[in-house]
Amino acid sequence: MSDEGLRVVVSGTEWMGSGFGSIESALYQLFTSATDEVMIVAYAVSTATPMLFEQLAAMLVRGIRIRCLINRFPDQPQNVQQQFQKLKGTFPHLLEVYSFMPRNNEADLHAKIVVVDRHTALVGSANLSMRGLMGNHELGVVIEGTGALEVARAIDLLLVSAFVFPVS
Repeated sequence: MSDEGLRVVVSGTEWMGSGFGSIESALYQLFTSATDEVMIVAYAVSTATPMLFEQLAAMLVRGIRIRCLINRFPDQPQNVQQQFQKLKGTFPHLLEVYSFMPRNNEADLHAKIVVVDRHTALVGSANLSMRGLMGNHELGVVIEGTGALEVARAIDLLLVSAFVFPVS
């Protein structure tokens, strides 16, 4: 893959204003550009970032299929679980939520990934939280083209693993 399809994005005060785009802006651009499908893989999610759930709802209203794979969903904050359940209740045919539940406590799904239409991916270190998107010093890479397709294929493989369960 050529480096023409890569763009670095950051969060944190020491990086902001240095010529790099922000992770939050990159997420917003990805979400608003979606036309068919969005895949989200997250270690931790917080409702302290209202943009996330606002954009999820907006994409669902537009008919975008969303699949979320979240590490140990039952251990996520109660308000996060409620937000996902509310969206699932309103858009059951478009929103799928999965929990990564390994057999032991020694393994977690620590990836932080968003893939849009299998063409553009954001892979980075930021959790979907206010600290991850704004406060912490995090770095991500926006990947376009075949690299993003490969990321989507890796998520597809994980979604059918023995550690992944649908959230009802």
